[in-house]
Amino acid sequence: MGSGPNDRLPSLKAIRCFEVAARHGSFTLAAAELHVTQGAVSRLIQSLEEDLGTPLFDRQGRTLRLTATGEAYAQQVRGALEQIAAASRAVRRTHDSGLVRVNVLPTFALRWLVPRLHRFRARSPDILVDVTSSEAVIDFRTDPVDVAVRNGLAPWPTATAHRLMEEDVGLFCAPALAAALPLTGKPEDLPTLLAQPLLYHSTRPDGWAEFCAATGQPVPDLTHAPAFEHFFMIIEAAAAGMGIGLLPLFLARAEVSAGRLVQPVPHTARRTKAYYLLHAPGAGHSGPVRAFCDWLREEVAAESGG
Repeated sequence: MGSGPNDRLPSLKAIRCFEVAARHGSFTLAAAELHVTQGAVSRLIQSLEEDLGTPLFDRQGRTLRLTATGEAYAQQVRGALEQIAAASRAVRRTHDSGLVRVNVLPTFALRWLVPRLHRFRARSPDILVDVTSSEAVIDFRTDPVDVAVRNGLAPWPTATAHRLMEEDVGLFCAPALAAALPLTGKPEDLPTLLAQPLLYHSTRPDGWAEFCAATGQPVPDLTHAPAFEHFFMIIEAAAAGMGIGLLPLFLARAEVSAGRLVQPVPHTARRTKAYYLLHAPGAGHSGPVRAFCDWLREEVAAESGG
């Protein structure tokens, strides 16, 4: 932050008072909400206007209206105050309870996070982890979540984001299906595999097109392809021999080790979207949140060899 006269922050107390008065359109109602006198509200807002060098309200008798500048300023400071409140709630909640509320993608929870959580428990036995799953957009100002993992592209509104891992995808199927095809284990097998029944990820409709563009293959007709909402459903469908699944390598690794799936060709593609670790601005300073985020990044680094 600069040190010039325009960089000096106004009184946070005055800004809070202005936001309440702007929301109510009344100094009297603002005074009631803030438990101060109407005169105190008037003085604080007057000092803020003097600090900013411009009027924020039009005062005509008993009528109080925001100026155009005041309207724009109210919207901006309201968002800033909401972020401060959310960050403060997150820090208080986690420091007071030792609880971290984690919301991650369904298959990420089932196939990757939950099987590893015992290691975090052993490392930080005093921190409780509450895991829920969703693909919805997280708003840390309103949602009861401390940490989230989402797949997408930056920026992430209302969140501090850390790029957690890339998403490399490949083709997977049941061993019996692969054995029944004339495969050589080379990229030249791609047309043969793409001619088989393909499994469609309904919440990632561009997946097959993106993979084919990266591998130089024509986009297959998916009109009659069975559709599945989550990757864990595609994993099970592929293991049952229903067709070829396009899966992130890290989510299919355990199934390959168990012999339920094979990767018939080594060719992979990196998606433009990645996995991000998200938390409310300022919440990363909380002990429990910081401990969980550090552990999660270490687990990813260990698996990727980083």
